[in-house]
Amino acid sequence: MELLKRLSELISPAGREDQVREFLVNQFESLDLKVEQDDSGNVIAYKKIDRNPIVLSAHMDEIGIIVKYIDEDGFIRIVPLGGYLPEYLLSKDVLIYGREIIEGSVHREFLEEWDDESRKLKFKNLFVQTELSKDELDKILYPGAVGGVKQNAKIGKSYISGKALDDRIGLYVLIELAKDLPDNIVLMGSTEEEVSHYGKGAANAVWKLEPKLFIAVDVGEANDYPGGEKYIKLSSGPEITVQEIRGIGNVIKRKYLDIIDNTAKREGIPLQYRITIDSATEASNVFYLKGGIPSLAICTPIRYIHTFNEYANIKDIENTIRLLKALINTL
Repeated sequence: MELLKRLSELISPAGREDQVREFLVNQFESLDLKVEQDDSGNVIAYKKIDRNPIVLSAHMDEIGIIVKYIDEDGFIRIVPLGGYLPEYLLSKDVLIYGREIIEGSVHREFLEEWDDESRKLKFKNLFVQTELSKDELDKILYPGAVGGVKQNAKIGKSYISGKALDDRIGLYVLIELAKDLPDNIVLMGSTEEEVSHYGKGAANAVWKLEPKLFIAVDVGEANDYPGGEKYIKLSSGPEITVQEIRGIGNVIKRKYLDIIDNTAKREGIPLQYRITIDSATEASNVFYLKGGIPSLAICTPIRYIHTFNEYANIKDIENTIRLLKALINTL
């Protein structure tokens, strides 16, 4: 889990995946895989490939912030990069990637009144405080510069918590799979998943790779905490996404579901099944490409998804690795 902790603490907001990309390339090369980077910034690794490989993809990017403008008092006004609630940013330390890297902290506007309406936090109420003046900031930052949150990860006896476990868990899984990788399997670290319903990096890579099967190795929300419906739980095994976004993105065909079921039973791995209402993985996007590519989403459940302190069970991560190892050997 120490490697996953290091991955979690890297800061790679969508469009600036450099830190994670460098880490992933080094890991794959150390395991004697051939590694390529395409024009979209995806990392593509394999031992040996022929035509129509199986592609396993985990996204390298994370949610963060975008610079909107610098106000007259030198405070940086921001909008969200990816989908999350503004309150998760309050008092967080951030790094912003402009012409130089700037460090600051996020705060909210001063409140004259503390009634129910004024307490409702919106992104327009947030700003980043730095030690630099407006003139200094204007030379370094520009509208559209992105940033990410600084957050240490923690490892307990059975859990790991930290930012960007969506989808650093998936990348950790790929690194573990890379240690004994069969031929004609591609491991991909993809870009800009958090800012597109089209899975930008993965969708672009698929046009060249032309896989016979695409597997999104992602995370899914566990809702077994106060207020949740408790039908997806930690410590209960990987999630198999049957359908995404109200059934619009049908990401799994019956024959593959049967293969996964049989593989999990043979290996003694518990499974959970989910249908998403308003979210998607790269699998639902790839499903529509090149005349229809069979696509699966195999996810590790995490609590508090799209916050900056997500929470996962170590056994679930290990079972995701076991399942995928057995599945790619079966396929």
